[in-house]
Amino acid sequence: MTKKTTILIIAVICLASFFLISYQAKGLISFAKIDFSNLISPFQYLKNFFSEVLDLKEENKKLKEQLYQMILQQKSYYELIEENKRLKGLLNLKEKKKEVITIAKVTRTGSNKFLKTFWIDKGYDQGIKAGMPVITLNGLAGKIIFTSSNFSEVLSLTDPNFSVSVRVERTRVEGVVSGTGTNLCVLKYIPLEEDIVVGDILITSGTDGIFPEGIKVGVIRKVERKKGFFQNIEVIPYQSDSKIEDVAIIKSLI
Repeated sequence: MTKKTTILIIAVICLASFFLISYQAKGLISFAKIDFSNLISPFQYLKNFFSEVLDLKEENKKLKEQLYQMILQQKSYYELIEENKRLKGLLNLKEKKKEVITIAKVTRTGSNKFLKTFWIDKGYDQGIKAGMPVITLNGLAGKIIFTSSNFSEVLSLTDPNFSVSVRVERTRVEGVVSGTGTNLCVLKYIPLEEDIVVGDILITSGTDGIFPEGIKVGVIRKVERKKGFFQNIEVIPYQSDSKIEDVAIIKSLI
């Protein structure tokens, strides 16, 4: 073997080795890339998943806020409609009844723990005086017990200190309704033999010199005939204390 041949063989072997090593290196790099990609892929998926969850939560929060605002607007809309109905009814009442002095809005409940009262936004500057009856579209609500220039305090029908002469609409039997301090009233001074039944309607009789005749007061809830001279009778007022918003003040008979 000549020297040139030996050099040629060595050169071929070196060149072959170079290509082999290069090919193997590329294979390793590709393999490493594949393994690294497979390793990263689940974490990338989790990242995308949580990102989407956060986006959905934010979107749901915005949608809930929009829905809440829509509900508030709808509630306000219906409240305005109901207020409009009440005010129209009271204005019609004022036009029909000459004894109506003015209409007023309830501003707050009374702070005196011994009295069931509420305040209205009209006073003696609008012609209101102590003792004047206060009514709603439903019926009797109370009477004025104090006035200032632009505010007045009303004693509620359900206060124990309140009383009004009434008549049973069906039988014309007369008695007195008083408050109990609860949401109920009582009908007093009805003899045991008088015909009173659950469901009977009570209206003002006009005989006490304060409240005009014919105002709705309440309906009989319970009747008991025990020993004694008079029946025990519970009354549900037509006007609930908790639902008074607008009222009319009328002239008393005094």
